[in-house]
Amino acid sequence: MGRSGYESTMFFTVPQSIARELPRFLNIVGRVPLVRRVVSTVVIDTLARSTSPRPRALSMADDYTTWKSLTDRTFSGRHLPPNLSSPGDLPSEESVNDLFRRRKDVRGQDLAIESTDTSVMFMFFAQWFTDSFLRTSRDDFRRNTSTQEIDLCQIYGLTEEKTHLLRAHRDGRLKSQLIDGEEYPEFLFRPRSSGEPPVFKPEFEGLHDSEFIVSRLLEDAPEKQKDTFFAVGLEHGNSTIGNTIMNVVFLREHNRIAGLLKQAHPEWAERPEGADARLFETTRNIMIVLLLKLVVEEYIRHISPYDFPLETVPFIADGKRWNRSNWISIEFNLLYRWHSLVPSTIGSGPDRLDSTDFRNNNPLVLARGIESLVSQCSGERAGRIGLMNTPGFLVDRDPAHPERPSVQERTIALSRKARLASYNDYRENFGLGRLKDFGRLTQDAELRERLEKLYDDIDKLEWYVGIFAEDYSRDEMMGRLMTTMVAYDAFTQALTNPLLARDVYNEATFTRTGLDVIEKTQSLQQIVARNSTSPESVHCAFRC
Repeated sequence: MGRSGYESTMFFTVPQSIARELPRFLNIVGRVPLVRRVVSTVVIDTLARSTSPRPRALSMADDYTTWKSLTDRTFSGRHLPPNLSSPGDLPSEESVNDLFRRRKDVRGQDLAIESTDTSVMFMFFAQWFTDSFLRTSRDDFRRNTSTQEIDLCQIYGLTEEKTHLLRAHRDGRLKSQLIDGEEYPEFLFRPRSSGEPPVFKPEFEGLHDSEFIVSRLLEDAPEKQKDTFFAVGLEHGNSTIGNTIMNVVFLREHNRIAGLLKQAHPEWAERPEGADARLFETTRNIMIVLLLKLVVEEYIRHISPYDFPLETVPFIADGKRWNRSNWISIEFNLLYRWHSLVPSTIGSGPDRLDSTDFRNNNPLVLARGIESLVSQCSGERAGRIGLMNTPGFLVDRDPAHPERPSVQERTIALSRKARLASYNDYRENFGLGRLKDFGRLTQDAELRERLEKLYDDIDKLEWYVGIFAEDYSRDEMMGRLMTTMVAYDAFTQALTNPLLARDVYNEATFTRTGLDVIEKTQSLQQIVARNSTSPESVHCAFRC
């Protein structure tokens, strides 16, 4: 991809000579607490006001404003009204799908373009994090089956009934088991003889749709994976080694904090109902805020240009116009399809993992251990976000099931069903201005030629294609429109969490012990290390 003569941030453009020095300068000034607080407040508030606040007049429920579209949050929201022009005006879905396919080398192998500094660990965290609230219904594409909140349902489940099944009902803990002296979630299935189908343990009946788990998710999985399928909050929680790693780490952290609270508050055991419920609920509160803190201070920090040390400013949403109830939009759901981050392989030599190794492979996690895999994924670069860089197994149909659309095909179909407005319409809506031609979108000659052939006029360019076609500099992780939309939705979804409100974020909610844990936790590295048998060997980073 080519670069323009200017490097852009989310708010302004500066000459390259200055931009090259910004990361070092911002990291220096970011060490000053008052400066960090002031800059973080300005950055967050600016992005949170980059478009109109919720509630919006429309959702996926109807094409016009109805009481249902204003109140029924089981439907995904939407930023802009639907595009009512004829679908025949768009290129075929097959030709658009081909835009995402990773380039090939002379031998016909995937030629992955690596990111500048984004690790595979970031990729896995992003998938695990977003799978909790970007949950398109299998029965109705207009609906989102999440709670619309960042609530760590990955380990707690989507409802209180599911949470009840995952709790140990002792000392505030989640159910777990020890394997070779290390803590993991319980297995979902009963022990079975060879050839017998997997069956849920009685204690987990109702946790997930057993037919979907057994007949679809595990349809082609090896027998070892079926026997080591963990009981976690979401049905896809075992689908990649990244999901498994994060679920294990956060389960361990929950049980560790529950132990700290039990020691700090023996008086809770004197309650008529005992201490278990208080220990569990307080621990869950602490854990959700830990995740929110990591999302703002480490995850979004990595996404944003120049790596300024953003801070989760206390009560920042209180009194703000953008402090409204969470409602995930269909655009947020779609823009997070960062399939091009997925590498063709992870590592080299005897530890090399190909695409089949990091999917449906809990046995690998048990054999290698958390520390080894986290370190390996933190030292390997993910792919570069953009068109023509998605691995073939996500673009092409599985030869074993040619009747089933690929992951990328399903995504394009969803964007078409949603009838989204054009790329330029979204740029205008987020205050970035409309582009006049494809040359201003990308300097990649091959890509520009293909886009011009498919769309003819940049005003016809689909939003979902345009956000991945945008050029961006080495200091950025994605194009400017996508960066702005990610930051807008992320900040206004994360920082409006009720646990961060002024009357809630206090010692009564978290205890002094819990607040100390929150305040002293600065990174995912710390959480992984303090739940590891060899913390000194852990290397966990989103940047490599």
